[in-house]
Amino acid sequence: MTRRLVIPLMVIVAIVSGCASRSQVAGQDGLRVSRNIGVAAVNLRGLQQFRAATGIRPQIVEIYMAVGTPLERTDAAAIVAQEEQPLIQLNPYRVSLQSIAAGHLDRYFMSLGTALHSLRHSVILSFAPEANGTWYSWACHRTPAAVYIAAWRHVRRVIARFDKDIIWLWDANQSFPTACPLLSRWPGAAYVTWVGVDGYLRTPGATFANVLAPTIAELRAATGKPVLIAETGVPDVPEAASWLASIFAGAESVPGVVGIVYFNYFDNRRNYILEQDPPALAVFRRDARLYQTGKGS
Repeated sequence: MTRRLVIPLMVIVAIVSGCASRSQVAGQDGLRVSRNIGVAAVNLRGLQQFRAATGIRPQIVEIYMAVGTPLERTDAAAIVAQEEQPLIQLNPYRVSLQSIAAGHLDRYFMSLGTALHSLRHSVILSFAPEANGTWYSWACHRTPAAVYIAAWRHVRRVIARFDKDIIWLWDANQSFPTACPLLSRWPGAAYVTWVGVDGYLRTPGATFANVLAPTIAELRAATGKPVLIAETGVPDVPEAASWLASIFAGAESVPGVVGIVYFNYFDNRRNYILEQDPPALAVFRRDARLYQTGKGS
C-alpha cells in the first residue's frame, strides 16, 4: 500500500500482453488476457520518457480521477488516440457513498458513462479502491461495508447503461493485520470483471510470496476472477533489483494473474522511479520482456 495522491489527473501506465499462446491477443481493442506489464504515475511526457528508458510501449494508461471530474479534463482521449488502453481509478474523495448509493450523483455518472462510450474504445474502470484499508473515507472503519457495496453496485449499474464494454476492476490492498476482512466489501461476481491487488516490496525480507501472494490466493479462491497487480513498486534502495525480480517471478508462477502495474513515482517518502535506479531499471527491462513473451517461465 502507498497513500494515493489526491491529484485527480494522475496517470498510470500498464502494458498488456498475451495469455494462452503467451503472445496471442484475446481481448477488445488489442487487449490481451494475460501478461500485463505496467508502470504507474507518469504524465504524458513521462510516458514518453518511460518508453525510451525501458524500451516498452505501454498498451494501458491508468488515470486517477475524482468523482465529479469530467472525463474531458483527463488524458483519456489522448490515450485512446495513441492506441493505448485507458484504466480509470474513480475516487470519491469528497463525496459520501451514502449519497452515491441513493442516486444523488446519478447525473454525473450518466454523463461519465456517455463520455466513456464516446471514446469508442474499451476502458478498465475501478471505483473506490483499497477499501479494505484504513486511510480513505470509503474504507475500513470509516464507511459501513453495506454502504460501500451498495454504492459500488449503483455506480456499476448507472454507467453500464451507457457503456457495456467496460472491464470493471475491484481493487483491494494487500491484507495486513489492521485491515478489514478482505472480502467484506466485495460487490459480487456479477458486478466485477477483474480483481486488483495493490502491494509494495519495501521492507527487509519482503518477497512476492509474503507480500502479494497471500492476498492473490484468497481473492482467486473466493472469486475465481482474473487478478491484476494494480499497483506495486520497489523504492530506490540496494534491495530494489532483487525485489523487482521477485515480483516478476511471482506473477509468472501464480495462475490467474493477468498483469503488473508498476508505480513509477516519488511520493515524498520513497522514490520508486525506475529511471533513477539503474540496477532496478535493468531488471525491469529484462524481466518485463521475458514476462510479456512467457520466456521467463
